[in-house]
Amino acid sequence: MKFPREHVFFADFEASTDGNIHKAYNICFMEDDDDGYTSIWGSDCASKFLEALPDKSLVYFHNLSYDVTFLMSQLEEITGTPIIKGSQTMQIQGKYKGKLLCFKDSYAIISTKLERFPEMFHLTSGEKEVFPYNYYTKELVNTTKVGNIDDAMNHVKDIEAFNENIEKIEDCKIDDEHFDMEVYSSFYCGQDVRILRDGFLKFRNDLMTEFEIDAYDYVSISSISNKLFEKRVYWKNGNLFDLAGKPREYISKCIQGGRCMLAENKKQYNEGELITDFDAVSLYPSAIARLYCLEGIPKVMTEEMKSSEYLLEHLFDDDQAEPTKE
Repeated sequence: MKFPREHVFFADFEASTDGNIHKAYNICFMEDDDDGYTSIWGSDCASKFLEALPDKSLVYFHNLSYDVTFLMSQLEEITGTPIIKGSQTMQIQGKYKGKLLCFKDSYAIISTKLERFPEMFHLTSGEKEVFPYNYYTKELVNTTKVGNIDDAMNHVKDIEAFNENIEKIEDCKIDDEHFDMEVYSSFYCGQDVRILRDGFLKFRNDLMTEFEIDAYDYVSISSISNKLFEKRVYWKNGNLFDLAGKPREYISKCIQGGRCMLAENKKQYNEGELITDFDAVSLYPSAIARLYCLEGIPKVMTEEMKSSEYLLEHLFDDDQAEPTKE
């Protein structure tokens, strides 16, 4: 069922990484039609974030699998079936105090690091990111917001840029020895959220302009691509249909996976020699281009049709035994 979204947000957590369990201490989020971001600081930032979200909100995180771990214990109920592929959580819907919320992974649609967004989408990247992640320990962030500049510098590679950022970021520098940890964290967290929002909206607008497809309605780039095929190939044809139920179950038995292996399953070392990779790519598009799709609705096979002789003579509906198109 399509999520009845009324609001769209982009968000990112910052968390302490010391110890076995990461603890969120800061979250920044912004709505798709608002240029300003909101920052929440503290160990209870996840619950306060859920409090702040309006009903029927769609929220994007870039790598939802990580960020959703801070929210799962706060949600009162998981609605529907989460969409998880391997280790990647692509979508989760839940309820919080009666509000229906949906969380999606923007990485499933734009599968690249956030740091590449400015170049990809021609965005302003902002100040160079120099963040002392290991300095923001669980004990420190729960005790104070006042950071020691000298101590923090031990956790960054570019000390000069770190000091310049403390000077540039408004209200960040307290005195010559101290800086505001919340202000510094919120600035970079907010900058990442802005880049995520601007890049995603640029991608969404391009899809709407070129293909009349709304990225908000889909979970992954694969589902977007399939919708494009539906609009421009499948439904346009007029004689292609979705398979479901028993026909789909039966035909899916023809799908076989595979893997690339070395001869006799033995490792080979070729130092200083060029290796040719014969692994094929784009097999499905290649097959579609060279052959064609069977048209019409599935037909129930009679006993006569089950013999090998009949099947070989009727591989396709037009009695074609071999493809004639290259």
